Amino acid sequence: MPLASQISSQSNDPIVENTELRKVRFGLYGEGALCWLTPDKQKNYSRGNLGLGLGWGLDVEINFNSTTTLRTGLNLSTFNAGINYYDDNLDAIHETFYVLSVDDDFVTWLEDSPPPNGDLYQLLHRKYSISYVNIPFVLKLKTNEVGYFTYFGEFGGTIGLKTGALVDDRIIPFTYNSDTLNPLINESFVLEDIDISKGTQPVRFGLNLGAGAEYSLSGSTSLFFQLNWNYFITNQLTKESNEDFLRKQENGVFVPVGVKSFPGNIVLSFGILF
Repeated sequence: MPLASQISSQSNDPIVENTELRKVRFGLYGEGALCWLTPDKQKNYSRGNLGLGLGWGLDVEINFNSTTTLRTGLNLSTFNAGINYYDDNLDAIHETFYVLSVDDDFVTWLEDSPPPNGDLYQLLHRKYSISYVNIPFVLKLKTNEVGYFTYFGEFGGTIGLKTGALVDDRIIPFTYNSDTLNPLINESFVLEDIDISKGTQPVRFGLNLGAGAEYSLSGSTSLFFQLNWNYFITNQLTKESNEDFLRKQENGVFVPVGVKSFPGNIVLSFGILF
């Protein structure tokens, strides 16, 4: 073919943009969460106030193709929510007690034994504040770009490793004499920031379902937002056989409470992907 014909043919071809897919993308994001705890024995305990959690994280996205991605990374978050341990509206009410030392540390309470030495309290309501390092493993399914937007849905799981746990307790002080419990005062008050690390599980496992959108800025860089629902399948509190601090009185004997409670949250995230 003559050179002039080749040049003419090339000049009539449409311009093809370089749309090479990046195999790995990284992102940074911040998040806010609405959190709750659901007790297993809801005749004995009830869900307390909802709490607000905050967090931030690093995303790592591994692209299999233009519409299928594995999302993982590292996330730091706080979980805040409460449980009512004594509620007049419950069908089966019992009183829950614990003992604190002079340093406001929980005192180990042997099963079937009377209260150990220390300050004895009835627990009415407890608000948990727990910090986690989370690692998600999520399959992300995306549409093709529509205008500047790419929409996606995702599902998968999350592993959370506890880094700290504090509680704010609404309590009433009690005395125990000759097998008799008596309140010292008739009004409750709140003790704040008590370390409850030994009363909560070190690891949590959750199911993750979400949806969101990316807004393309240039090249592979985009802003994104998403809404996720997390349902955690593990009890957040220590199991009954390891319950060293909380006791309820049954037939004159103090026995472990062993309440199970399962956390959940709805998380709104905003960030940038590169």
